[in-house]
Amino acid sequence: MVVSIKVKGAVQGVGYRPFIANKATEYGITGYVKNIGAAVEIIASGKEDKVRSFLDSLYSDYPSGAIILDVESKTIPDLSINYNDFRIIDSESISLSDELPVFLPDIGICDDCLKELLDSNDRRFKYPLISCASCGPRLSIIEKLPYDRATTKMKKFGMCPRCHEEYLGGRRKHAQTISCHDCGPQMVFDHYIGDDILSVSGNEAVERAIEILLNDGIIGLKGISGYQFVCKIDAVSAKRLRSIKGRENKPFAVMFADIESVKEYCLVNEKEEELLRSPARPIVLLNKIKDMPYEVCKDSRYIGAFLPSSGIHKLLCDACGPIICTSGNLSDDNIIIDDEVFKEAFLKKIDGMLFHDREIVMPQDDSVCFVLDMGNSEFSVQYVRRARGYAPLPLLIKSGKNGINSFLAIGGDLKSTFSLAKKDKIIPSQYIGDLESTNTYRSYKNIMEQYLKLFEFTPDHIICDLHPMYFSTRYARELSDEKSLDISYVQHHFAHSLSVMAEHSLLSCIGISFDGTGYGTDGKVWGGEILHCRDGEFSRKCHLNYVMLSGGNSAPKNAELVKKCYEKALNYDIDDKLVEAALSNKVNVFETSSMGRLFDAVSALLDIKNYNSYEGECAILLENMAEASNKEIYPSFELKISKDEDGTYIADQLDLFDQVKRAFETKSNKVPDIAYGFHMAIASFVRKICCIIRRETSEDKVCLSGGVFNNRILLGECIKILRDNDFKVYWNNQVPCGDSGIATGQAYYGLICNELERR
Repeated sequence: MVVSIKVKGAVQGVGYRPFIANKATEYGITGYVKNIGAAVEIIASGKEDKVRSFLDSLYSDYPSGAIILDVESKTIPDLSINYNDFRIIDSESISLSDELPVFLPDIGICDDCLKELLDSNDRRFKYPLISCASCGPRLSIIEKLPYDRATTKMKKFGMCPRCHEEYLGGRRKHAQTISCHDCGPQMVFDHYIGDDILSVSGNEAVERAIEILLNDGIIGLKGISGYQFVCKIDAVSAKRLRSIKGRENKPFAVMFADIESVKEYCLVNEKEEELLRSPARPIVLLNKIKDMPYEVCKDSRYIGAFLPSSGIHKLLCDACGPIICTSGNLSDDNIIIDDEVFKEAFLKKIDGMLFHDREIVMPQDDSVCFVLDMGNSEFSVQYVRRARGYAPLPLLIKSGKNGINSFLAIGGDLKSTFSLAKKDKIIPSQYIGDLESTNTYRSYKNIMEQYLKLFEFTPDHIICDLHPMYFSTRYARELSDEKSLDISYVQHHFAHSLSVMAEHSLLSCIGISFDGTGYGTDGKVWGGEILHCRDGEFSRKCHLNYVMLSGGNSAPKNAELVKKCYEKALNYDIDDKLVEAALSNKVNVFETSSMGRLFDAVSALLDIKNYNSYEGECAILLENMAEASNKEIYPSFELKISKDEDGTYIADQLDLFDQVKRAFETKSNKVPDIAYGFHMAIASFVRKICCIIRRETSEDKVCLSGGVFNNRILLGECIKILRDNDFKVYWNNQVPCGDSGIATGQAYYGLICNELERR
């Protein structure tokens, strides 16, 4: 019996072909396995029972790091090919135009490589870029599919005889990043001595970098997917690093040598430990149990902890203890991957740069996530930033999207990403950044071009945000004109809801979309929206009432200004003639229904924080204050609902603000309890409005999205209170709930409309 098998999934770059060859030999099967661009092809010849058993095993038996999405098989005639053994044959380049392939992200260092790294008897002892078939860079170094050494930046490094021998058999069989001290990329350390740059290489480079770190210095480190700044968790070093990066208050991430070190400083539950140890090696936001110097985490109650993702990270942590490890860029700018660019920008400001001579094709920041403890052993992983370790893994759409159209979703301007979509897959890009930065905007366009080339993806339709002044929207129009492509505009908050619908293959829901800013269909700034979404369309069922804010683009940062505008709308004396004049004369003002601005106003009102030095800072500190409440006795506030003349429900955010203000001024309640009561009022409102809409539409599915739902208290309470009222509740689990998820929602819009049209 001869069977042709096609295995779809993330099966390239994890030693899948050697694994299959060994498995086939176990079953006494002859034939071959090869990469065919978007999948792996297997020809299996043998006794029928053996072939069928082998085929069944493919669904559940695969190497670490592989992701199996589908296995297709068909019996073929014995083509009189004499299969004497089972072999791995050269990869075949094919067109990827029929479907999107699944390609692996960069994979953190595996346990076997860690053991070799630290074994003085191993020939790769302290080799900083150690990797194998199951770990190492993938997206960061690939130039084209299929994933072979010749199509990556490893192609310039010829294998030494011992590496070549290992490449043919054993744990590193067909490991495309195989290398060692003798033949692979090597570390170099550059630093200034007077006006001259001194360079050392190899082990000496690593030792010199460690010496500087131990003496409270700051170095630049070329990691697997971009440059990073590294220093000890020391107050002076951290403060100096903030000055270099222009990062005033945002917490730094801390890398620990091992999980035991993490547990010295943080509470770690079973799901958080699983995430920390996972091949993605994300930054996980953990509750502190031991303080670090204030300059490291600032006012955050969390530590952004992660484990080494490569050999060089492990060597530095083992020598120096926990280290600050943050992106090598100016704050809000894109991560640097070019040696000369980093050297020119930062070498004179820091104490040296440790880098290697393997080029990086595509920059990626570290992924950031947290775990929401739902109780009863239920945990939910929430992504704040989805990048290294996860991109470019796809979302699988389970509702049979079989149209032929290819969609390029452009995303938004903040926390920007884009997505490719076709048939049953959406591939979100890694987090790129805010497009108002010229460098980030340039990087955004470059990465998009790289994705289109890598996946051989030719879009026939472009989807973007409704905001006419977004950089992303302008770029969408440029691409549409340049390539003569159709273009669709999707309202921002509808896209938020669609991002959740995409993860769960839903066609309808009540969409609760809370964030800071989004362009509405009436030309105003939306942000506190309750939508009824169905079959690619939405109706705005409810929203926060509009508040007029002054200050234009500065308002999202200036919470004190927002508070004054709320007070002025309630006819309080604000004692600020400039703000009063701007509002009275409508100079540089706008109307908004934003939930994000309501959080800012309450934060400033309660004297918690009155300025966002980074996005969401005021809301984060308001949540921190609420978390300090005993949660048993707190003031009862209500976000009241009325109905306007056209039948739209209006939630009175000004009245809620006024209730909070009166409670604060009477001083009869503690600030943490007021903050907690404010959160509970919003959760209660969500329950109430969903019950109203369910009565009117019979819709019982609710999707929660938008950046405000990064708030653990609000997300957890909304899920609980809606479930208690018999709603089916969904929220983002695979992409961020903030604006990084917008492109995924846009892409799903294309697939939905395509499917409806096909029907």
